[in-house]
Amino acid sequence: MIVRSISIRRSPVATFLRPSTLSFHHSFSSSTSTSNEFTPTTQEHVNFLQRTTEKPLFSRKTYLIDNYKHLNDTNEILLFVHHNNLNKAENKKIRQDLTKIGGGTKLTMLKNTLYQTYLKSSHEQDPASKGMTHKNRNRNHPLSPLFVGPTACISITDCEPFKVQQILKLLKSMNEKLIVVGAKVEKSFMNRLQIEEFKDLPNKQGLQGQLVGLLTMLGGVGLVRTLETPGHMVYLTMEQRAKDLDPSKEE
Repeated sequence: MIVRSISIRRSPVATFLRPSTLSFHHSFSSSTSTSNEFTPTTQEHVNFLQRTTEKPLFSRKTYLIDNYKHLNDTNEILLFVHHNNLNKAENKKIRQDLTKIGGGTKLTMLKNTLYQTYLKSSHEQDPASKGMTHKNRNRNHPLSPLFVGPTACISITDCEPFKVQQILKLLKSMNEKLIVVGAKVEKSFMNRLQIEEFKDLPNKQGLQGQLVGLLTMLGGVGLVRTLETPGHMVYLTMEQRAKDLDPSKEE
């Protein structure tokens, strides 16, 4: 039996449980639930314990499915890589180098079968809940073909192409110990060629700046001001205009 602190269980089902609220410990195995080892002290704890999961709530498999959902939901870019005989020193170095890149960049080793199980139910609110595996057993996911051989994931919190460029440069220096095979960028899925094109794009702020500059050059000052206006102000302006056009909408 492996003993772990529940504080490291960053459950993706954030509405059930926030890691920062927990200070108790639990033990888990692949087949045994240990929910009787602590007394819930908040509504979050109660909600979490009321989950009906495919495998026992505190089992290793449920933990990993939860962790994969958390990884997917909290990172805008996931680079999937095949790893080839990384020794302990190489594993440590790549993790340190990724941390230096910043942006929450980190390496996570994946269990292929479980990750594919998660992918099939990734559109569900709680992929680990009972019945999801059977319900989605015939569902295909665009990323599933990538999981052949030892696979890992490099996650980046925000959608920043330049960080992808830095990561690819780092991996190139490792003599094919880690090979990028695909990616999830926000809600899109990319192959290796598309990733190479993506890494040279400017970030969102850069694109917005270019768009504003282009519109200014074309004389669209009014539109530029609209784009720069906070969203709630635009809404109020449009709402008032609608009332002006149709007085019957006045309350």
